[in-house]
Amino acid sequence: MTDLKTSPLERAVDLCRSDMELVDACIHENLQSDIMMIPAIGHYIVNSGGKRLRPLLCLLTARLFNYQGTRHIPLSVVVEFIHTASLLHDDVVDSSDQRRGNPSANGVWGNQASVLVGDYLFSRSFQMMVADGDMAMLKLMSDVTNALAEGEVLQLSRTFHLEMTEAECLEVIERKTAVLFKAASEVGAHAAGQDADVVAALAEYGMCLGVAFQLMDDALDYLVEAEQAGKPVGHDLEEGKITMPLIHAMKHDAELAKRVEEISERDGYLEGDREWIRERVAAQDGSGFTMARARDYAERAKSLLPEHTDPEIKSLLAELADFSACRPY
Repeated sequence: MTDLKTSPLERAVDLCRSDMELVDACIHENLQSDIMMIPAIGHYIVNSGGKRLRPLLCLLTARLFNYQGTRHIPLSVVVEFIHTASLLHDDVVDSSDQRRGNPSANGVWGNQASVLVGDYLFSRSFQMMVADGDMAMLKLMSDVTNALAEGEVLQLSRTFHLEMTEAECLEVIERKTAVLFKAASEVGAHAAGQDADVVAALAEYGMCLGVAFQLMDDALDYLVEAEQAGKPVGHDLEEGKITMPLIHAMKHDAELAKRVEEISERDGYLEGDREWIRERVAAQDGSGFTMARARDYAERAKSLLPEHTDPEIKSLLAELADFSACRPY
């Protein structure tokens, strides 16, 4: 697997360091409030060790077309704020007490504060888009936010959905996770003044990269140990999430399917369930199957990158697609 020290993600961070400093400054500026809990929680989760891949995608996509302006900076922050708000809400919905190896915001401040600060970040994002003054951008991001909310509800409605198909699983991924990757690359191309066909191609690149990223996340939940991942693993099923590795394994293992049904009926694990499930998924190579699907999406993403653009940035965006489908955590 790719070593983060030499990964395209690390090189992208280095390349965009000056822009990312502007993004960070913009984040801090827009988290200011005389309600002290808002910047406290906002800074806590924004600074909690995330990859910042979404704003990075926005910056790189604008650079792909040699964009020299600064409009992409606050728009990158809009994407990151919407992502951060969704994390705050996700942890409450999932009753998660950890995020990236640290106590989650709701674990520190409680569910009510996390939900309300998430709401603040959503509303702050729309204030920033109004300040940007582009109706097309406002429509783009309002559609994204709506799709994201629908994806959250769709995932909830499919909790312990034992007949989940691959297509249904991919629909949840696209609408709940990949839509923000789509938004990031679409915003970058739009800010750089590209025509509709190019913007659409970059949007689809982001969608495919996002699906690859989430499929890899789902594979790692059944593959790595908590110390390696820096977060709890083996929790997807416990939270009622029927993801691609489990879907594939249950097709070929009737005993596994029966055990999953028992877990759904009692709405939780008994001692030993987690380890047993992970072993059975491994026996059917559920994670391997899922990673192969992630690589398919990465290949599709790379094919969407336009010709006659900055060759260094294009190569890096292609490598980021591959990285999303083979990252170690």
